[in-house]
Amino acid sequence: MPAAHMTTRTVSFFNYPSLFRSHEQEFVNIFRDIGERGAFIKQQDLQTFEARLASYLGVSHTLGVGNATDGLEVALLAAGIGQGDEVILSSHTMLATAVAVHFAGAIPIPVDCGADHLIDPAAVEAAVTSRTRAILPTQLNGRTCNMDALGRIVAKHGLLLVEDAAQALGSRFKGKCAGTFGSSSAISLSSIVPPNSATSAAV
Repeated sequence: MPAAHMTTRTVSFFNYPSLFRSHEQEFVNIFRDIGERGAFIKQQDLQTFEARLASYLGVSHTLGVGNATDGLEVALLAAGIGQGDEVILSSHTMLATAVAVHFAGAIPIPVDCGADHLIDPAAVEAAVTSRTRAILPTQLNGRTCNMDALGRIVAKHGLLLVEDAAQALGSRFKGKCAGTFGSSSAISLSSIVPPNSATSAAV
């Protein structure tokens, strides 16, 4: 099409004002309740949310944390991953995934993606060494990796599986929620991924 006939338009990332208007009284009531109780951090609201999220995912526990990077670091440390350990992760992910591995004292080993732009199980298999301790797949853009193939690699080599499910709350693989396949996972609650909130996350 010739440039003279092209038109441009602005497409908003997400229409927050419309969302607010559609539930305005409910939001105002929540804000008022929190403000009146001074319940901004570490209150019953957090415990209730953690319990409801665990129930939704079908897991025994969830833990609210500051952000998904912290969540991944906590998950890796809790799994005993640390100095000198190699953690295989997707090259198509946010830098924070590799940063969490580094903060835990381990070595991030990025591998290529498949045609679906998610971690390629064949590339994971090829990257396993005697120092590999874990696989850290990124469940990206509301999609879930081939968890059957990754599960076989984990079982074959005796590895741990920790999921970066930051962008995948509600995503499923064969009916099972992203973030529930390994020993632990991190799910983001940032305003740029669903569900929208202030910057926060859950493990």
